[in-house]
Amino acid sequence: MTTTDNLHTVLNHWTDLQQALATSQADTWPPVMGIARLHDHLQADEDAWEQRALERSPDQLGATTAPLRIAILDTMTAIDRQLVDAADIIASAVQRPAVTRVPIRVAGPGDDIALQLRTLILKDEADDRRWSFTDPRRRTGPYAAAWLLARHDGAPGPCAKLTGLHQDQIAAAARWAAGQIEHALELTRQTQALEKPCPHCRGQLRIEGGDGQTPTVRCRGCGRKWTGAAVGR
Repeated sequence: MTTTDNLHTVLNHWTDLQQALATSQADTWPPVMGIARLHDHLQADEDAWEQRALERSPDQLGATTAPLRIAILDTMTAIDRQLVDAADIIASAVQRPAVTRVPIRVAGPGDDIALQLRTLILKDEADDRRWSFTDPRRRTGPYAAAWLLARHDGAPGPCAKLTGLHQDQIAAAARWAAGQIEHALELTRQTQALEKPCPHCRGQLRIEGGDGQTPTVRCRGCGRKWTGAAVGR
């Protein structure tokens, strides 16, 4: 993923984050209920190899998460802070200060120069390509992402050309923000090791999921796999 791709992830999925706030409860990762069902399959296989052990609590196989509303809100708040901070740093280094308002004689009839100077000053102060250090309406994650994208792409504006260090700073912030969104919205598949060994070869089991698909447990030793619905080979 390029810096441009990552910034577009923020811009394209911000509405999805806002909509996700209305969801009262998130799926947990690893999925507690899913693991409970998978555990039944694993236990059934283990019975063929050794005497049934005491049932383990499903919550030992993975930690639960907070309700989605809180998790998504925390994600949005963190992205806001990270991208706004990045924009503050870049703007402090490359953004030209607004033209200072200076006393200009009152323009009289035909005084085109005075009128032009006053117009330029007002336009420069109100230039929407300028990053704001004070306006709360503009100091948000999506607005910062759009402003950083314009700087990254070298779009016109009251700013100097970025250095390699500035590009690296934008890239790091964009990569982190996109990763947070992908995790929060389950756009990427995750994997995590389980404590319980494979009942066949005692190899390490790993659960894969977290991307909206049915979770799967795979053994890294013998290659067997289990899903929430059936046992596979």
